[in-house]
Amino acid sequence: MHLKKSVLRSAFLVAALALSCSAATPSVEHTPTGAEYSLKWGTAAQISEVTFSLSVNGQWIYGDAFPRRVWSTESGRQVLRCSGLPPLEEFVLTIETAPDRPYTVVSAALKASAEFKLGGVRMLTKKAEAPNLAVMNPAKGWTVFVESLQAPDHGRIFTLDQLAKLEAEKKEDPRDAFWVSTLQNDAANQTLAFAALKGELWPTTFEWRTAAGGALHLSVRSSSPESLEHIAVRPGRQVEVDPVLIGYWADRRPTKVLDEVGRIMGESVRQGRPMRSIEPGWSSWHSYSREVTAEDVMKAARFMKAELYDAGYRYIQLDGGWWTKPGSYVVNKDFPRGMRDLSNQITDMGLKFGLHISPLRVNPTDPYWKTHPKWLLSPYNKKPIDPNDADMMTTLGMVYLDGSHPDVPPYLAGQFKQMVEDYKPTFMKWDHHYGSLEEGPRFDPTMTGLQAHNKAVRMIRAALPEDLVVTRSMGWLYGAIECYDAVRMGNDINKPGVKSKKEPYANITYGKTTGSIEEVLLGRDYKGMIRFARQAAQNYYIHNHIALCDPDAFFSSPQYSLEEARIHITLQALMGGFLFGGDRIESLPKDRLELYRHKPLLDVWRSGKHAVPLDLFSGADIPRIWKLELPDRTVFGFFNWLDDARETTWSLADLEMAAGTYQLTDLWRGASVPYDADSVKLSMPAHTVRLIEFRKSSAAPNAK
Repeated sequence: MHLKKSVLRSAFLVAALALSCSAATPSVEHTPTGAEYSLKWGTAAQISEVTFSLSVNGQWIYGDAFPRRVWSTESGRQVLRCSGLPPLEEFVLTIETAPDRPYTVVSAALKASAEFKLGGVRMLTKKAEAPNLAVMNPAKGWTVFVESLQAPDHGRIFTLDQLAKLEAEKKEDPRDAFWVSTLQNDAANQTLAFAALKGELWPTTFEWRTAAGGALHLSVRSSSPESLEHIAVRPGRQVEVDPVLIGYWADRRPTKVLDEVGRIMGESVRQGRPMRSIEPGWSSWHSYSREVTAEDVMKAARFMKAELYDAGYRYIQLDGGWWTKPGSYVVNKDFPRGMRDLSNQITDMGLKFGLHISPLRVNPTDPYWKTHPKWLLSPYNKKPIDPNDADMMTTLGMVYLDGSHPDVPPYLAGQFKQMVEDYKPTFMKWDHHYGSLEEGPRFDPTMTGLQAHNKAVRMIRAALPEDLVVTRSMGWLYGAIECYDAVRMGNDINKPGVKSKKEPYANITYGKTTGSIEEVLLGRDYKGMIRFARQAAQNYYIHNHIALCDPDAFFSSPQYSLEEARIHITLQALMGGFLFGGDRIESLPKDRLELYRHKPLLDVWRSGKHAVPLDLFSGADIPRIWKLELPDRTVFGFFNWLDDARETTWSLADLEMAAGTYQLTDLWRGASVPYDADSVKLSMPAHTVRLIEFRKSSAAPNAK
């Protein structure tokens, strides 16, 4: 619909985004020759008078700089064509809507008339970071979800006050979200969602800035994370910018909206490739780190066969340390009979073999690389790694291959095809992808780091057996995601290794939480399970949509209390993804080993679904209520993460359950749970969990 400029100004003068209790199919409003446009969801929500900008030869150019700007309707899309501004031949912005769909898809493409350096594109922005949306008062009901670049890693949920405080203090700035971001009022069931629908050019960033009275500025940017990477665009070349979803929902819970957005993202990026899960297993890294030997692995395999096989455990995953040097895949002396022999021994026992590699990492001391210096990536801004940083210690001294060099992808494909044929893994963990994505000059200056990475990963995956299950760890979420079955959730959960021979248990801590997002120490993550729980809570939308969730290993180590160990494995089961233990299982006391085998818990995990953290956006640092809806029952995980006991009564409304009569069973204890007056009351000591099943019943509810 074409509106005069004056009409637009009066319509959006007071509040750019006024959110109310209804939603509609978005409309696009603009003047016939203007570079600005507005998105409007009936009377419910508006994003006003935004435009686009491009980084050309180091300068940001806005839409109004183009002499010719023409809007048209093409196949139901609103299309803005801009021209007359060398070295650009044309810039095209496309906004697609559809009936009964609460979101629009915005995409862009540009074509060069002369060579220039492109540093990024903003498809939705406003000059001088002026507000282009605002929330209705009181603003305190609103939160912003920002996902990290290495998603899923450590995304955050901030109040608007927290964002404003960060800007004022000019400290660590987490206001930029990558791939997906939402603005929501949990109490009012209102959500504005933004999400990248491809990951083929650069990461898509959602840049949040605050203003007075709940006013906000949002830019949707496609460029390298630190804006150091500029690519050459040559005459006649067309560059397509990854499409972005922009939507408004007011008819469902914000947690449901994020899940729905994850489904839409997954349908777009997976390209029809299915995700495959694997049976429970054990990983060597957490107890042995790089000091692992063939006998260590076989000791775990023999114990698994004897004690855990009947419970369904099958996988023995050999992590890092089996090679002579990181990035050099020559089997070391701790595997004297070779890797194929180890694989054969494991599979002959009826178990399955998994192997860790870092497909784009190489060791700079190998003589081979001295003869291929143009294959290596030299980042612009390589940061030194603290040797005491447990999360990054495995990357010390490493270099990474540049996938834009035409010889690199086929070299890697051949190398790893041979490795799989020789060692016969049925599962592989691919690690350290982020190194190949560093911003730096590439052999092919027309390729972004993400394009180079995707090219290499896709060629490697195409050379391997179709039924090989692959999980991706430590890298950007969207890079060639269809090549993976699963993605790792967050950082390593523990400091690898054990305390001592006297205590042969994986080194793990419970951690600490304040209980409220208002008091989270920004820029600081407590280690251990608390950090993992926060990561798991904010990434449920990925599971079964974008990829399966591959959490780091769970532990029942005596370094936890028994209840803390129960918390850890319960959380993993409620995620429905990969289920691997990290303990030295043959050393566990009997009561700890029983946690691995608990059938009701494993039955919950086998659903393959991820529980939804109902209170994700309502102020808790780590959600307490995790809801798993199954065909014949609903299972809740109720957690007390805090250092103090809590007594809480939850109504059916709190639990988002329909009115009715239910039978409640505690799945860890095998006992009925009192239920009365449409509510359940739980007294929970510090650091405990209750896993409670709700089943519809025509009989009277469990009495108190």
